[in-house]
Amino acid sequence: MMLMKNIDSTSDLDIQYLDKIKNISFQPVFIMGLQRSGTSILYKMLGATNCFNVIIAYHIIKYDELLQNHINNLEDNAKDNLSEFFRHQSQMTRGIDRLQITPDFPEEYGFLLAQKTKQSRLNQNNLSLFTELCKKIQFISNSKKPLLLKNPFDFSNFTYIRKMFPNAKFIFIHRNPMKTLNSQVKAMRTLLQNKSAYMAMLSPWYDQVFDSNIRLRYYRFLYSSHTPLRVTSAIKRIANETDIFLENIDVLQKDEEYINVQYEDLCGDPQSTIAGIMKFLDLPLQSNLNYRDFIKPRKTVLLKELQRREQFISKRMDKYLTYFKYTTESSSQN
Repeated sequence: MMLMKNIDSTSDLDIQYLDKIKNISFQPVFIMGLQRSGTSILYKMLGATNCFNVIIAYHIIKYDELLQNHINNLEDNAKDNLSEFFRHQSQMTRGIDRLQITPDFPEEYGFLLAQKTKQSRLNQNNLSLFTELCKKIQFISNSKKPLLLKNPFDFSNFTYIRKMFPNAKFIFIHRNPMKTLNSQVKAMRTLLQNKSAYMAMLSPWYDQVFDSNIRLRYYRFLYSSHTPLRVTSAIKRIANETDIFLENIDVLQKDEEYINVQYEDLCGDPQSTIAGIMKFLDLPLQSNLNYRDFIKPRKTVLLKELQRREQFISKRMDKYLTYFKYTTESSSQN
């Protein structure tokens, strides 16, 4: 009980320390990709280079006490409490994949935006919160390192982000849309099958879904194979997001402001892919790291409801598929 109370505390203990981050600056590097397109594994791999400051689960869950814990040498204790909570909940992986959950697990800043403002996408209403988050991380980390960030909800939001942060760099990661859609639907079905204590700590919406049996049954039905609504909605959303990408990407200077990476290349040749990213950012590559150790390929079999829509998806997303030389297919690796 004491552990849960500690984790769920909502008092802002950092208020008294905010003056310390007033003049903190940061160099943002954004990983831009759709949900389930490989952003998490890329974030983890780049974080392992030790060339970046990254946002981790601890930063999101304990946001209101990051400065206090750092200044008063309480960080290790707070992380130990989180680790113990994960163990108590038998929460060793995210459930939706095999990535190990720890307090240092790289996470999405969108979770914090949603917690505080109910909006996951960066905009004028939560810009000050986002900036405060970035300054906090720089203050409690190595202030000389660039800040690596990711939030799938901002995939098509790069024109606004670039306007707000002219010095930003962007790493776009792309994946075959059929596999991205497949993974999105499967992930939600997994999360709705059994409550994830970890996800409930990050997402108030997800936590509330399990507070009502009626609401839970509704969402389970909505994401089931019994209705096409969610799949149709997911296809429309991905198509719109990729359209925006193609229509606006020329606003950025290729190889100066952004680089494109394909998930398939990251899995097939992780060493060269990471090397290309680090060269783009003018950062040293950790030669002692074997990036292939991060990759655990598995065969993907498309859901039947997606197989039935292959022709429609192919036609609707023809420009994006052509741009990255993708084809729709019923099963493949990665």
